Amino acid sequence: MFFPIFTTLGIIIASFSIYMRHSGKNINAGIKELWKRELEANSVRKQPLTDIVYIEPDFSKLPLNPESPDDPDDNIRDYQKKLLALKDKKIVNLSGISNTDLKLKYGVANLDYLSSCDENFLELVKYLYLWGNALYEQGRIQEAKQVLEYGVSVHSDVKGNYRLLAQIYADEFDFCSVELLTADAEKLTAPTRDSIVKMLKTTDYFHE
Repeated sequence: MFFPIFTTLGIIIASFSIYMRHSGKNINAGIKELWKRELEANSVRKQPLTDIVYIEPDFSKLPLNPESPDDPDDNIRDYQKKLLALKDKKIVNLSGISNTDLKLKYGVANLDYLSSCDENFLELVKYLYLWGNALYEQGRIQEAKQVLEYGVSVHSDVKGNYRLLAQIYADEFDFCSVELLTADAEKLTAPTRDSIVKMLKTTDYFHE
C-alpha cells in the first residue's frame, strides 16, 4: 500500500528534475545574452548626445532666495544650498536605463559623463523631497506643496514626494489633483513607478 506514495514521489522528483534542467538552460541562455550585449556595448565608439534632454532647474518657481538662502531653519537652508549647487551642473534623468543600454546607444566613452548627469538628477529630486518634507513638518504647507509640485514637474522618482503631495491634496479635499498626480506618476520610467502608482491608487485617504 506504500507503492502509490513512492510512485507519486518519484513523479514529483522526475518532474522537478526536468523543470530544473529547462530552467537551467533558460538561465544560461539569459546570462550568455547579457554577456553578449555587454561585450557589444564595450566596443561601441563615442556617439553624439544630441537627443539627451537636460534639466535646467528654474529656481524662480521655488520659495527661496537664489542669491543667498536665508531660511531660518538650518536644515532647510542646507537643502536649498545643495540645490543651488546644482545650478551650473548638467542634469539628466536616466532612470530605468541600464549602463549597458547607455553604452550601446552613446558609446562607452560617454558613460562616466552620463552617470554624473544622472547622479545630479538624483541629488536634485532627493533634496527637493527633503526640503518639501521639512516645510510640511513645520506647517508651511503651501511652500511644501510648491516644492513637491516642482519635484513632480522634473519627473522625480522619489516615492515620498508623491505620497506627501497626495496627502496635502487630500487634506485640501483636492482629489482631482490626486488623479492628475497619479497620471503623472504613470508616465515615469523609473523602477519606482509601479509602487508609486499603486500607492496613489490604493490609499483610500487619497480618494473621495
